[in-house]
Amino acid sequence: MKKGWSIIITIVLVAILLGAVSVGVGLMTGGDDPRDYMSQVYETVHPYVNWAIDVAKVLWEAVRSAAA
Repeated sequence: MKKGWSIIITIVLVAILLGAVSVGVGLMTGGDDPRDYMSQVYETVHPYVNWAIDVAKVLWEAVRSAAA
């Protein structure tokens, strides 16, 4: 199990390193970090967040009506 965790930690650290390199290259090539990165994240994640909120509301109402 110890070897499994070391593999997982290695993969996570490599992913973080690749992300940092990607951001660094983007900034060196003239990218604007806060504006570009956050707009891309927002456009990608926003529909899923709204969907998750809607699902949570439906589930909450189902639980409340079942409890009553």
